[in-house]
Amino acid sequence: MAKYRILYALLFISSVAFALSYESRLSFILLVSVTALPVVTLILLILSGLLLKLEVLPDTVFVSKRQTFGVAVRVTNRFIVPVSPMLITCTFHDEDGNVIAGRKLVLSANALRQSEYVFRGNIRYRGEYILGVEDATVYDLLRIFRFRVRKKPTCTITVTPRRIQLDEAASICTDDYDSDITKISFMDSSSFSSVRPYEDGDLLKRVHWKLSAKQDELMVKQPEQNLGSSALIITDMHSFSPEAEDDLRAADAAAETALALTRKIIEDGRTAVNVFRPQDGVADVFSAARAEDHEHLVTVFAVLPITERGAGAEALVPKAAEWLTGSEPLFIITPETDGELFASVVREVGDACGEIRLYLTAAQPDQKLITEVQAAKNASVYRIDPEDVAISLRNSFSPGLR
Repeated sequence: MAKYRILYALLFISSVAFALSYESRLSFILLVSVTALPVVTLILLILSGLLLKLEVLPDTVFVSKRQTFGVAVRVTNRFIVPVSPMLITCTFHDEDGNVIAGRKLVLSANALRQSEYVFRGNIRYRGEYILGVEDATVYDLLRIFRFRVRKKPTCTITVTPRRIQLDEAASICTDDYDSDITKISFMDSSSFSSVRPYEDGDLLKRVHWKLSAKQDELMVKQPEQNLGSSALIITDMHSFSPEAEDDLRAADAAAETALALTRKIIEDGRTAVNVFRPQDGVADVFSAARAEDHEHLVTVFAVLPITERGAGAEALVPKAAEWLTGSEPLFIITPETDGELFASVVREVGDACGEIRLYLTAAQPDQKLITEVQAAKNASVYRIDPEDVAISLRNSFSPGLR
């Protein structure tokens, strides 16, 4: 803008010199025109800015991570003078999954017209993101003055974890766990107590084909619920690395692992009791027995924060222990832990649970941790690959791969 002000100043000085050198009507008109021009453009600028409308219109407000979606910036010029140039500073996503703040765009809008600029891409990590306009500035035709648009529209996008479905044949319980009751409760789902309409994500093996043919609508067998054979899932998302991206990657893997296990347990006709931290120092419990409960957990886990260092999964065990009755498998999902902390978990739960499965989403188990897991006899430890949670989980249920 300083450059254009200097140019105008030179033009004004030239017109004054011309008027003094040539005392004529033409030189006087030129001087008056040059003098009045900034005033006219300023008035037009103020009217244009007041009649300008900015909107941010997302395709959706809930989206799965890495799923492509678009956000449109709509500029509506309700004045008879074109708006150009207009400098917008904004925060939007790109095709590589990054959310970039401070992006600069130069836009224009014709008189009495509407223009749209669409940003398409994806977001690589779950969470709640505010996308939209940070600042919008309109300049006059001479680029001497500027007008800041007061309304800076934004939208809130909730990025949910990926939905992972385990194979139908996958067994929740390990093959060497000697509790026949627990094995039956999770693997034998042939009995059912009712039927309900088919919902997205239901397994085809649970469709009641005869009744569906009569009703002319897909009906699904609703398994009997056995709350005494529930599973407990502890999901820990504590910070472990100075690199924020490492924390995000491990936390996303933890959320996707917990949701995949919860979905499988519900499909097997059981209840998954989830224990997690909605904030530092607080433990929350949610019991999921239906598909709607799983969907609710998806939205909850989408915004679960990464908590501070110092308190890992072991700090959530006392809350989980309140739900243990002696036969439930206990799933512990955490970025990292060590042998001493795992030993404290085993002492805490004692004989109040069945099998203990430990899933690490960041670090490989060290030798001391492996020794403590082996000493517990009913425990096992697995490494979850954040880039391929589905394969890691399926391998953990395959004999010989633990």
